[in-house]
Amino acid sequence: MPRKQSGPVGHTGQTKAGNIRDVNVDRIGPVTVYKRGETYYLYYRENRKSERRRVDGNLAVARATAAKVAAALGENRPSPLGFDRTSPQQLTAGYLDFVTNVQKLAWRTQDRYRAALDRLREFCEASEVLAIDSIDERTVEDFVRWLRGQTRTRNGAKKGKRAVYAVGGVKFILSTCRTAFNWAARRRMLPPYAENAFSRFPIDNLRDMEAPDEGLPIFTAEQQKAFFAACNDWQRGIFQALVSYGMRVGEQTNLLIENVDLVAGTIQICSKPELHWRVKTARRRQLPLTRDMKTVFEQRIGDRQAGFVFMNEDFVSGQKQPVTAFGSDRAFREKLDKLASELTEKNPATTDKDRRRAVTAYCRRMGQIPVKRVQLEFCKLTTEIGCPQFTRAHNLRHLFSSRAQEEGINPLMVQELLGHTTLTMTKRYTHLSMDTKREALERLAGDVPKDGR
Repeated sequence: MPRKQSGPVGHTGQTKAGNIRDVNVDRIGPVTVYKRGETYYLYYRENRKSERRRVDGNLAVARATAAKVAAALGENRPSPLGFDRTSPQQLTAGYLDFVTNVQKLAWRTQDRYRAALDRLREFCEASEVLAIDSIDERTVEDFVRWLRGQTRTRNGAKKGKRAVYAVGGVKFILSTCRTAFNWAARRRMLPPYAENAFSRFPIDNLRDMEAPDEGLPIFTAEQQKAFFAACNDWQRGIFQALVSYGMRVGEQTNLLIENVDLVAGTIQICSKPELHWRVKTARRRQLPLTRDMKTVFEQRIGDRQAGFVFMNEDFVSGQKQPVTAFGSDRAFREKLDKLASELTEKNPATTDKDRRRAVTAYCRRMGQIPVKRVQLEFCKLTTEIGCPQFTRAHNLRHLFSSRAQEEGINPLMVQELLGHTTLTMTKRYTHLSMDTKREALERLAGDVPKDGR
């Protein structure tokens, strides 16, 4: 019986039912090149496992890629096409472990990343996406549609008011996923040479026509004056420090007496592992004490030797006293370290979150102001002066950056004072007031010839 003649090289065969079937095209060493439909694939065995990898390109590209794979296998090196197929759950767990134990990012940043990646995981479960290498640009578009139909609490909190995602929230989630996928690609969890689907998606072009224009409002000079006029003595000290230095609220509430040198006239902003708190950018910086702020700090510290510089209102008024009196902040920090160690000794299964919760509870009894309390006091005051549009104490950090720009301070100096890693971030914090724009236009108008002369 005569043998059936094979078709031309690269020809795609069909079954009797008309279905497309695989057709062997070439073999280079241990690697077989075959074609299915209009797409080329490579087949080979690595670590006793069969591998089938798609090749984006024509037959020449497939043969060149097969030669590289064959050379790598012949030298007992990993295949350049090899990767570990990873589920969305594995990606989330791995990347969060990386930012927690390798990068050592701030706790609040870790929580925000966790909330963002949990949304990706939930979407993949709902859409039956089993592996991250199957996520392409179309999947990202479906993810955005899904996000716009979801509600959330602020920063992934378990309790609180739920609302739909603003455009900024969607952008943050997509940016976090983009960073996590870049991390996954470096660890061979994605196909080599494959482009990050979240990088291809135009994240910065997302808009919401029904949402207000993006941008953060800042106090005018009159509003700032009214805000501080409405403050009581306790509130004024807190917000005066925030607006004078552009501190993050967490930097202020975690400031210890040992971080303030009244003799040298400096303030040290640095992470405090014993308090389970870190500076957001992990950058230590020194700030000078101005004459006015030196008076404020002297009043807040008084004759105390240890503890938090800014204490909760009940402690300042004398209604409450710190649970323990320490002779130095070093002794205070050693107490916190011992507290966490004892908790682990009692229960080896204690997590970092459990230790952080225990340390935070003790710090509250030492007079530490919760960040949420500062936020609530800010909103209370802005509502009182008729400016409810100002909803975050973080606005004062933007106000500091904007005022510094208006006063002509060197942008590099502003970056250093704020503790930003880049000038680009400092630029995002700078918003020129209407008066500044008006003055600039008036100066320009003064240079324009009058009456055509």
